[in-house]
Amino acid sequence: MMNFLPILYEDEVLYSVVARYKRMCGMISKTALIRDVFGGKTAFKSTLFPQHLNKLIENLPCNSKIEVHELIRNHTPINFYTAFLSNQHSKTVVDGMIKGKGTGIEALVGIAGSKVKLNDYLKVCPTCLIEDNEHLGESYWRRSHQIVGALFCLKHEVPLVNSKVGCSDNIVDFICADEDVCDLENILITNYSEEIKRLNLKYLRNVFYLLNVNEERKDLSFINNYYIDRLREKNLASKSGNLYIKDLVTVFVNYYPIEYLNLMQSAIDINNETNWLRLFVRNNNKNRSPLRHLLLLEFLGLEVADLFNCSSTVGRIPSKSNRKPIYELSERRRKWIKLIQDNQGATRAELKVIGKGLHTWIIAHDRIWYEEVTPKIRKRENKKAVIDWNQRDEECLRLAKEAVKTLLNNDGKPIRIVPASIRRAAGVKRWFLHKKLSKTWEYLLAVTEDINSYRIRKIKWAIAELMEKQGKATVYQVQLYAGFGGNNKEIKLTIEQFL
Repeated sequence: MMNFLPILYEDEVLYSVVARYKRMCGMISKTALIRDVFGGKTAFKSTLFPQHLNKLIENLPCNSKIEVHELIRNHTPINFYTAFLSNQHSKTVVDGMIKGKGTGIEALVGIAGSKVKLNDYLKVCPTCLIEDNEHLGESYWRRSHQIVGALFCLKHEVPLVNSKVGCSDNIVDFICADEDVCDLENILITNYSEEIKRLNLKYLRNVFYLLNVNEERKDLSFINNYYIDRLREKNLASKSGNLYIKDLVTVFVNYYPIEYLNLMQSAIDINNETNWLRLFVRNNNKNRSPLRHLLLLEFLGLEVADLFNCSSTVGRIPSKSNRKPIYELSERRRKWIKLIQDNQGATRAELKVIGKGLHTWIIAHDRIWYEEVTPKIRKRENKKAVIDWNQRDEECLRLAKEAVKTLLNNDGKPIRIVPASIRRAAGVKRWFLHKKLSKTWEYLLAVTEDINSYRIRKIKWAIAELMEKQGKATVYQVQLYAGFGGNNKEIKLTIEQFL
């Protein structure tokens, strides 16, 4: 059980609280820290979306009054990422954070498959960092600064800067927000235009509402209907609710500077019929990034509160007219046959474009005849493999060997040589561990370090470090410095062999 818990600062992410606890306790071993915080071996796999919080709450000091939902609501960004999900889906996400689902919360909220990616590094406001150290004696990681699309600090209206602490990997280390990871003297502050600043501060005010005020949830169908109603008011949809997609895309792109859309991971190619805005306003069940919801609402001249305070929508209005066909069936068949004859060799897709309207009617009312007379779909040729696995294998093998050298020559605390650490040292994504990379895997398995060899390497490192710093080393000092804790008898015997 934890003997104390650091003061929870306003807008502080839970990761930051654990990092400050680690520093206050003087802990070196991450394994010991997790055991101390969670009361067992529970992996803290996500910087922003932790799981198994029920275990953390149970392990808090007896006089603690912190409740798990309060912790999630005030010290994780989950309110932002579930704002546009249904009540049921949001509850599933929160339950996953409390009990642990095995599946990453990023997958449950749709981040894992989204084109809008999380930040690579934790961000900090230079002014906040200075003020915190003056008034609190330390600083901390704010959740509002880590929200995707946040370019400024809403409080000080200055650009945020990247720290040296990564936040996207699944092996989390706990590092405090201080000058060691935020070099204020040498940072490069991006100079954004006044227009980008204005747009982003408005975006951040909506983010603040979702994080701190909003408790409402709307079904996706309600949200889609709400957008149709507002687009109808702007003459970007017909009275029946059919969207004027080309006009919408054109006006949207003219509203936002290209640079801003690039910064918000939402650039649009108006000539691409599958650009994100076209797909976004379609009535489907796919999750959308909250960032893009806010971009659309801002374009419509609305606050996010307007959506959640709305109680009713109209959406699409089904047509009630029963129009009589202009042509008889025989006339339509004749036209379709002529179209095929006039376009010899055309595929079905090409005929559909040429005979737009006619094709739609025949498919709906005369499908059997259509299949008989229309050229069959051509079999697609087998696609050639896009990836040259042999070439990639050679390149990955080279990267793996260089990474192993880097790990072995690391000046700091030794890192165990395993496939995951080699991948991170190589600076590549998970494709590096693909099973088709046979030579690479053969090498990875050959150099993988067993736990005893790793312990010995850490012991030798700790002894060398202590001897250099203080000229002597005891068994107990080596245990703590290497991060083994003080109660492992087997480790003590091993250390004695090298002292």
